[in-house]
Amino acid sequence: MDILERIGNIEKESILQESGIQNMKSLAKQYKKAKIFFHKDLDGVTSAVAMRKYLEDSGVKVIDAEPIQYGGEEYTVKKTKPDVMNVLVDFAHGKPIMQIHTDHHDGQVGVETGTSTAFVATPSNVQNISQITSPSPIFPQRDIDIISTVDTADFAKHGLTPDDIMRATFVYDKSLDVKKNHQMMGLVCNKLILSYKNKPEFLSKLVMQSKPSLMSLFNVTVSLAKKDGYKSPEDIEAHGENYKQQRADKKMDDGVPADIPRMKMGQSFMYGTTIFQKGGGFMGGKNQYDRYTIFSQWPDADFLITQWPMGLVQVAGNPFSKLNNPYHLGDLVMKKVMPKFKAKLSAEEITLDRIKYEFERDIAKKNIQGAVGFNWSDFVALYGKKIKGLQSKSDWWPNMIQDISNKPYSKLSKKQKDLMRKISVPAWDVIMAGSGGHKSITNMSGLNFLKDTKGMMNDISIEIAKMMKDKQLK
Repeated sequence: MDILERIGNIEKESILQESGIQNMKSLAKQYKKAKIFFHKDLDGVTSAVAMRKYLEDSGVKVIDAEPIQYGGEEYTVKKTKPDVMNVLVDFAHGKPIMQIHTDHHDGQVGVETGTSTAFVATPSNVQNISQITSPSPIFPQRDIDIISTVDTADFAKHGLTPDDIMRATFVYDKSLDVKKNHQMMGLVCNKLILSYKNKPEFLSKLVMQSKPSLMSLFNVTVSLAKKDGYKSPEDIEAHGENYKQQRADKKMDDGVPADIPRMKMGQSFMYGTTIFQKGGGFMGGKNQYDRYTIFSQWPDADFLITQWPMGLVQVAGNPFSKLNNPYHLGDLVMKKVMPKFKAKLSAEEITLDRIKYEFERDIAKKNIQGAVGFNWSDFVALYGKKIKGLQSKSDWWPNMIQDISNKPYSKLSKKQKDLMRKISVPAWDVIMAGSGGHKSITNMSGLNFLKDTKGMMNDISIEIAKMMKDKQLK
């Protein structure tokens, strides 16, 4: 019997619960075809595979699947025909074009009234779809456990190390039981998916060709990689070692928060119990990026602050520590640090023109045809009552702005762009709409809209680093 078949013969455990997508029967009558949009990670991929099975069992044929990512890439996804149902899984930002939206994050924004939603706070969204939405289990329980472990980064509970998570090759280990080998295969599957996720059509093919099991996903991933000439798992591991050495060379032994504005990309230091890193260093050529490399180099750290050049500051706990996190990182950042900047950020206005430009940059840069773009409904769903400049005695003004904003940015005239500059949202509200988190991780995003992005990112990073200096896992 093949090694992977042995893993696949693990007894399937499942949780049976009655539930389902609201209005699914009527949706199935209205739409005979569907397209799934999914987040670009293991939970997103497996959620899409599970949703494909659920829809097809409901009589709806899934004709396509397309990955979606937070930021400008959200608006590059392709429009579908009117007779195709749009389904969004494992994504916290709603889209007006969606008929179904299912997610498991702490909160969702931009969800249109009328969308059939299934928001359940489970460790992974595939667990929601497979065990709650579906009338019968879709993924095996042990697969769900692995996917949830990866998505929540709950590694210490399972005795996993950074090397376990960064490994890209799988060889059956006879010294371990079948369950442990299955876990290692699942972790390697995750690593390979993350390594190949930006290859053209890879994730779409993976979702459409895989059956609902990690073993199937692993086999399809390996097959697609060989067929399309991707980097081999052995090369991924070797290049990961190169990346690890590069990061080690950029460690600062005596860094302090005041050094943050002068740091170069890839540099890091530990201040008290918390690592601060500026970006991820060089990730091209023979360097294979992995988000957990930093914890292999600062194993005694309790927390991590990362400043990313696209306008994002992230705070996270060390997922490999066996100690508990007594803090809610989202609350610490949003309630202790960000209020210090509220007055300054509230005084700066971000225009509709700037917002639309930023969100549609990738469309123009990559010359994407048929993209949904950032439209008026997106603007209202995200910022609602915070929008300024719409007040008028006549309906023609907001109607005209709506009509302009629904056109592709690249097709707008200078006059139309000037009119959009009369509509704005306070920078504070723009940032709050795209930021937040939970106990173990939080993100401050939207800082790229500011006039002084670098300065504000540095100021926020310094304040977070000072606050986190003496915070400890217990």
